[in-house]
Amino acid sequence: MNKLLESQLRKCRAEDGSLDLDQFLDLVERAYDSTETERKMRDRALDVMQLELEDVHKRIVAEAEASFNTVMDIVGEGVVIIDQDGVVLQFNKAAEIIFGYEAKEVLGRSVDMLMGENEAFLQDGALVNIVSKDEPGHIGHGRETVARRKNGEIFPVDLSVGELKAGAQGRRFLGTIRDITLRKQAETELRQSENRFRDLAGSASDWFWETDEKYKLSFLSERIGGILGVKSTALLGHDHFELGLADDDAEMAAQHRNDIDARLPFRDLVFHVGPVAGKDSKIVRISGLPTFDEGGAFLGYRGLGADITREMEAERRARAAQQQLLDAMESITDGIAVFDAGDCLLSSNSEFRKFFIESSVLVEVGQTFEQLLLSGVYRKLVDPAPLSYEAWVAARLLHHRVATGEPFVTRTIDGHWFQSRAYRISDGGTVCTRADITQMKRREQELEALRRQYELILDTADEGIVGLDARGNITFANRVAAQMLSRKPEDMVGKCFIALVQPFLYSGADCLTVDSSLARTFVEGTSQKSDDELFWRSDETNFHAEFLAAPMMENDKVSGLVVVFRDVTLRLAFERALTDHQHLLEQQVAERTSKLIEEVEERTRTEAALRDSQARLKNISDSLFESILVIDNGGHVVFANQSAKKMLACEGMSEEFEGNHVDALFTLLRDDATIKFDHSPWREVIETALTKRDDDAVFMTSSGASLAVAYACSPLLEDKSRRSAIISFRDIKALKHAQREALHASRLASVGELAAGIAHEINTPIQYIGDNLRFIGDSVADIASVLAEARKLSDVFAAVPEASIKAVEFQALADKMDLDYLLDETPSAVRQSLDGVAQVARIVLSMKEFSHPGSGTKSMTDLNRAIENTLVVSRNTWKHVAELVWTPDPALPLVACLPGEMNQVFLNIIVNAAHAIEGSGKKLPGKITVSTARCGDGCVEIRIADTGTGVPLSIRDKIFDPFFTTKGVGKGTGQGLAISRDVVVTKHNGQLLLDSKEGEGAEFIIRLPINESGGKPQLDVGL
Repeated sequence: MNKLLESQLRKCRAEDGSLDLDQFLDLVERAYDSTETERKMRDRALDVMQLELEDVHKRIVAEAEASFNTVMDIVGEGVVIIDQDGVVLQFNKAAEIIFGYEAKEVLGRSVDMLMGENEAFLQDGALVNIVSKDEPGHIGHGRETVARRKNGEIFPVDLSVGELKAGAQGRRFLGTIRDITLRKQAETELRQSENRFRDLAGSASDWFWETDEKYKLSFLSERIGGILGVKSTALLGHDHFELGLADDDAEMAAQHRNDIDARLPFRDLVFHVGPVAGKDSKIVRISGLPTFDEGGAFLGYRGLGADITREMEAERRARAAQQQLLDAMESITDGIAVFDAGDCLLSSNSEFRKFFIESSVLVEVGQTFEQLLLSGVYRKLVDPAPLSYEAWVAARLLHHRVATGEPFVTRTIDGHWFQSRAYRISDGGTVCTRADITQMKRREQELEALRRQYELILDTADEGIVGLDARGNITFANRVAAQMLSRKPEDMVGKCFIALVQPFLYSGADCLTVDSSLARTFVEGTSQKSDDELFWRSDETNFHAEFLAAPMMENDKVSGLVVVFRDVTLRLAFERALTDHQHLLEQQVAERTSKLIEEVEERTRTEAALRDSQARLKNISDSLFESILVIDNGGHVVFANQSAKKMLACEGMSEEFEGNHVDALFTLLRDDATIKFDHSPWREVIETALTKRDDDAVFMTSSGASLAVAYACSPLLEDKSRRSAIISFRDIKALKHAQREALHASRLASVGELAAGIAHEINTPIQYIGDNLRFIGDSVADIASVLAEARKLSDVFAAVPEASIKAVEFQALADKMDLDYLLDETPSAVRQSLDGVAQVARIVLSMKEFSHPGSGTKSMTDLNRAIENTLVVSRNTWKHVAELVWTPDPALPLVACLPGEMNQVFLNIIVNAAHAIEGSGKKLPGKITVSTARCGDGCVEIRIADTGTGVPLSIRDKIFDPFFTTKGVGKGTGQGLAISRDVVVTKHNGQLLLDSKEGEGAEFIIRLPINESGGKPQLDVGL
C-alpha cells in the first residue's frame, strides 16, 4: 500500500477502529491538489527550460551561420552550395564577382544556369549517379572546365566539388570555383610568343651573332652564309674589324673600339664587307648589346646583322630621282609646289618661292599650305575685293583642300593677276601651280573696253545696225534699230531677223531658206542692197526701209552679216532733196561698214584666243582617267576627252567625234532595252537642271559592245539660257567582279556559320532523344522483372492455397519498383523523343530549302515560308540575344523573285539585327519583329525591326555602301547591306528603306512587286 494512503487511513480511523470517510476524502482531495500543483510547476519549469534550450540552439545556429557566411564572403574563391536536386542554396561574394550575378538572382535556381550546355548535362548525370548511391562521393576535384557568366560569356574555371555532411535537409554539395581566364591567356600568350620567336628566327632576313669576352665571333646564324657567300663556321673566331669594319672609316672604327672596351651597346653600325668596287661587295649593318652573367661578369656581345646593300643603292637612286624632279620643276616657268597627304610642303621651284621672297617670307619644307597662307604675305600683296580678306583666305584654303584642278584667280595690289590650280595626286598629296595671267587679263579688259566702245559708236549712229550669225539669228542690235522696230535690243538677240522684220516671208523653218536678199548674201558671199523693203514693227505697223547687208568672212566662208537699215518712208516725198545727199550717205555707210569690219576682225582675234584656251582645256581633260562627254540640248556631242573615245571605241574619229548625235555613239541599256536620247536621263537633266547618278549602269556602244559603268550627269548652263549636260563615267567592270567575289565569299561565310549553328541545334534534340530512349529501356527492364514475379505469384496461386506470403512480396516489389510511375512516364518519354526527331527533321528541311541554289530566272515564291526557313536556320544567332515576334500575313500572294538571293537578303538583315541588339549594351534579351503584308500598289512589304541602338544620322547615308561596316575587325565585311540593296533594287525593281531612331532601334522595309512588271525602283534608299 502506498505510504501516503496508509498514513491518511491511519489519521482517519476513530478510537473504535472505524473509518471517518469524510475526513479521508478531504485528505485525498488535498493530496491530489498538492500533486496537481507540483505537476504544473514541473511542467512550467520544463517549458521554460525548453524555450531556453531553443533560444540557445537558435543563437548557436545563427552564430554558426554568420561565421560560415563571413568565411564564405572572405574566401577568395567562389563557393556554391547546392542540394541533391542541383538547386543553389549558398552563393558567396567571390562567386558574385566571378559570375556577375547577385546572390538573390541565383538562390533557389538550378546550378545549370552557371554552366555551359554540355557541362550542365555532364554535371546532372554525375549528380544523379552520386545521389543514387548511399555513400558520400565527390563530382570532381581540381578539374578544369568552363562556366557561363550572366552576360552569356563562357570562361575557363578550376572546379572542385565535394559532399557536405548529411543533415536533416538532405544531401548537400559544395563547389569551389576559381576563374583561370588570366592563367589561360598567359599560357596562350606564352605559346604564341615561343612560336613567334621560332618563326622569326627561321624566316628573318637578318642574322644573329654572338661574341666572347674578347669580341671574337662565337656564334653566327646560317642566314649569313646566303648573304656573304661563306659558311658561318668560317667566320667564327674573327671579329667585325677583320670583316671590314676598320676599312671604311678609321674614326668610326676607333669610336667603336672605345665603345666595346667600355662595354657599351651600339646600334646601326654600317660598313663594307669585301672590296668596295667588286660585284660581291656588301654593305652590312650591325647592332649589339653587351651580355653579363648573374655575377655581373662580362660575357661578350649579342646582336643582329642585316644586309642593306639594296637599301643603300635604292637610297642613292632615290636621291638622284629627287634631284631630277627638282631640276625639271626649276625648268618650268610657272610656280609649282608639292604637298604631301598631311598638307606639308615637300618641294617647290624658285618661281613659286619668288612670290614669298619678295615679301621676306621664308618657304621651308614641312610648312603647311595654311601656314604659308597665314604668313602675312597675302595680306600685303593680295587685293581680295569684293570679298573681305578673311573671306578670301577661307575661299583660297578651301580651293586648295578640294584640289579639283579648277582655277583660282587672284589680283595683287600692284595690278598683276595670278591663276592658281591644285591637283590631287595618287598618294593623297597635292600639286599646286601658279601662273601669271596678267597679260591675258589685260587683253580681256581691252577687248571688253573695245566692245563697249563699239556699242557706244553703234548706239550713236542714226541708222539701224544689226549683226547676224551664220544661221541668220541676231547677235547684236543698236539702239536705233530697236527703236525703229519698237523693240528692246536685248529682246532681239538670238531671234531670227527675217522673222522679226518680214514675218510674212518666215514660215518657221531655217532663216536662210527664205528667198530674200539676206539669204542671197549668205549664199553668194557678196553684199546685197535694197532701196525699198517693207519692215514690220512689233505693234504690227510697218515702214519702208532701205538696207545694206554686208557679209562677214572667216576662212573664206560667210560667218555672219552686218545689216544697216533706216526708215525711208518719206523718201518718195523728199527724193529730190535726198538725191543731193546720197553720195554723202554712201560714204558714211562705207566708213561705218569699214569700222564694222574692223570690229569683226577684232572679234576673229578674240575667237582665236578662245580656241587656244579651249585647246588647253581639252589637253587637260584628255589627261583625266575618267571619261567626259558634253552634249547640247539636241543630244549632239559638243566635247569628248580621250578617255571617253577610248571607252566607246571611237579613238580614230578624232575631229568628227564632236557633232555626232549621242545615240550614234552609245545608248543606255536598262532591262534589256536601249534608251534613246529623247527618253534618256541626259534629256531629263537638260530639262530639269537636276543631277542624275547611277553607280551600276550599262552602255551599249555603236559596235554592239556593252560597258558596265558608273556615271553622273550634271547640267551645264551656257549663254544664260541654253543648257547642256556633262556626262562623266568610268568602267566598273573590275568593281563588279570584286562585288561578285565578295558576294560569293559572304555566302560561303554565312553557310559556314549556319552549318555550325545547325550542328548546335541538332545536338540538343539528339541528346534528349538518347536520354529518353535509355530511360525507356531501363523502365522496360524493371517492368519485365515485376511481371516475372507476377507470373511466379500466379503459379503459386494455382498450386498452393497459402499464397498470402507471395502476394505480400509481389506488392512490396511493385511498390519498390514504382510501377505506376513507370507506366505514367514511359509514354511521356516516347513523346519527347518523337518531338526531338520532328525538330531535327524540321531544321534539316529548312536548311535544305534555304540553301537550295535555285535558278537564274524568277519564280513564284511563298515569301512567308522562305522567311520561316531563314528564321529556323539563323536561330542559333538570335536565340541567345533576342525574342522573335513573327507575324506573317496568311493571305500574302506568291511573288515573282529569285528565292535564293532573297533568302540571303532576309538572312543578312536578321543577322544584322541580332548583332545590333547584342552590341547595344541594353538588357538582354531584346526583340526582333518580322512581319509581312500586302500593299495597295501591287507590292508586298516585309518589315524587320530590332531594339538595338539604331543607325546614327551621321552614317545613315553610308550603310548601303560596299565595304562599309560598323562591326569589329573580323566580324563584318561591309557587304551584307550593299548586296541586299543590289538584290532588292536592281534585280527585283523593288525598294529597300530604313526607318531608324537613334538609341531606340532600326527597322528595314523591303517592298517587292508581286509580278515582274509591277513596282517602282527606289534607288536612294532610306526614309
